[in-house]
Amino acid sequence: MSKLPVFDWFYQKGDVLITVDTRSADVAVPAHLKDRESVDFILGQVPTPKLTCGGNGIYSPMRFGGAMFDCFFPWESIVRISGHDAVIQFKINTAAPGPVAADATQGVAGEVPRKKGRPNLRVVK
Repeated sequence: MSKLPVFDWFYQKGDVLITVDTRSADVAVPAHLKDRESVDFILGQVPTPKLTCGGNGIYSPMRFGGAMFDCFFPWESIVRISGHDAVIQFKINTAAPGPVAADATQGVAGEVPRKKGRPNLRVVK
């Protein structure tokens, strides 16, 4: 799923809160925010007027403690996009790297059991 149209929809309505997994190698944020599972950033016309986004992700110079930093958020690192009207949570790939041994209770090796009920993607108004 391309996150660019989702982000554009939110951005046209006002400020956007994105939640980023800064552990991704391509994320560019200040050192004190790196290697965290979940960091929130507010993007919009007023807080980030020089924001640009494209096929690879979102680039925006941002101010942290009075100093400017050129941030980059690849689409893969963005786990939630929200605004005043809705919240979109994206599925996080939590599969362990490497082979997984087969177990009689788990079925096929590496297969993650699915919960029944709620879908992975919900819009909350």
